[in-house]
Amino acid sequence: MKAAGVNGAVRRLPGGGWRAPPPLDLAAFFDHWLNRLPPATGVCEQVWQDTLYAPLREFLGRAGKLLRARLVAHGWRLAGGCGEAPHTLCLLPEILHSASLIVDDIQDGAATRRGGPALHRVIGPERALNAANWLYFWPYRLLDELRLPAARRRACQDLITGTLLDCHRGQALDLGAEVWALAQDDLPALVAEQSRLKTGRLTALCVGLGALAAGARPRRVDTLQRFGERVGVALQMLDDLTAVLSPARHDKAAEDLCTGRPTFAWVLAAQRCSEFTYRALQQQGRAAAGGADWQPLRALLAETIGDDPLDYPRAALAEAGALLGGSDLPAAAVQDVLTDLERLERAYG
Repeated sequence: MKAAGVNGAVRRLPGGGWRAPPPLDLAAFFDHWLNRLPPATGVCEQVWQDTLYAPLREFLGRAGKLLRARLVAHGWRLAGGCGEAPHTLCLLPEILHSASLIVDDIQDGAATRRGGPALHRVIGPERALNAANWLYFWPYRLLDELRLPAARRRACQDLITGTLLDCHRGQALDLGAEVWALAQDDLPALVAEQSRLKTGRLTALCVGLGALAAGARPRRVDTLQRFGERVGVALQMLDDLTAVLSPARHDKAAEDLCTGRPTFAWVLAAQRCSEFTYRALQQQGRAAAGGADWQPLRALLAETIGDDPLDYPRAALAEAGALLGGSDLPAAAVQDVLTDLERLERAYG
């Protein structure tokens, strides 16, 4: 026997176990939602298709890890939600993340994203920015369509708004400081706060949304958000460090190094090198931003951070897992989360 839960989620009888939800298709979800809009008249529909709908459909269809959607589902289950988390709920952070990627690529002058050209390279920065802004607002409409109690819906809306404010403050730190202008002792604190706000808070949003929608009490929501924030920072460490260390990700290193972005690779180098070497790194960073070859800088960073840099994000992920393990959360649900994180860590190499 099965019974319908929130937004069509399935409630399974005790003993039925839990399984991961079927694959989520953000592009198909986007198309399905667009088909519900009133038909346009005249030339408007074609302009919308060319300027907004078709570019977003292609961008949203590019392969991604869907980590954020899975974290929403984990938050739902850890909070005792019935059956599978609503797919619409799971996709909200993915939509917000997609918007942030489009904006990031404009600000970084990126050439590619997820196996294709960055959206602003296809439709221009003005149209890409408009599309990203549309995506930022879309989750609020989707929340209104979820069959949630009014108090839970308002809590989810407030969480999204607060997260977006934090993410934009983190992005301001990312855009407002170049590594060659930062003192060696100041760099770690700036990168830590930047990553906490820009990446950690978005990851915290995921598990927080799942927990709030499932009706979790504030204490449990707080625990899950602290876990999510730590996971987000650890993943940012992995992303920054593997960009410098892994040949397959050197295109990402080029973006960071040629824009002078403060990253965890710079933090680790600053903590491990002499003042003389740090100044040499800064000089090469300024030169790369001015158009010089960035590969010597990448090589010097990789040499400076040593042979064990990935131990730091792995330890951070372990600490995040310990936060869950030391709580009163369901043991089976906690193990599912930890297994998912182990797979993700291995994917970074």
